[in-house]
Amino acid sequence: MNNYDNIEAKVDKFISELPCQSELPMPEGEVAEKNLDYANMLLDAYASAADSEIQAITQYLYQHKTIANESISSTLMCIALIEMRHLDKLGDLIAALGGKPAFYNSNRYYWGTENIAYGDKNMLNLKLDENDAESREVIRQKLLLDIKGEVNAINGYRFIKSNIDDKYIKKVLDKIISDEEVHLSLFQGMIKKYLS
Repeated sequence: MNNYDNIEAKVDKFISELPCQSELPMPEGEVAEKNLDYANMLLDAYASAADSEIQAITQYLYQHKTIANESISSTLMCIALIEMRHLDKLGDLIAALGGKPAFYNSNRYYWGTENIAYGDKNMLNLKLDENDAESREVIRQKLLLDIKGEVNAINGYRFIKSNIDDKYIKKVLDKIISDEEVHLSLFQGMIKKYLS
């Protein structure tokens, strides 16, 4: 029988112990006051076409399934779980600000899977092995796309932070930015360790 007692605390503890994030704690999802302009800014980080949390989650999960190297694959899953936490927290903030945490951006364009930077559209084999020269280059390209996405996300969060005057939201953005910086470092490290 499953034990669902105190499930929220157990999930929070599990996520807080994942190694692919910064040591900053995740602040509560409170806001100073409702503000639809702020909610719309956060929607772009939540589910825009590129460099959003939902895009990163799906991209990293796809890569987790298509890269044979267990260290790279497991790291991608770990990062995807942290991005899920970001998505959840942004959803809390959007709702607290009076917005709707739907999977669309501030212009109400819905997010779709065509936004995933697959990096291997012409490849037929499912699992990419870094010991094969062609696969090795595809893995490198995937990780380079991830690096580009993380840099864009960091810059996007910094832009949002500079345009929001709410100390509670800024604390959440600081945590997310610091996590994204860890992810950037992990991707750079994987290229250096496995693909140099």
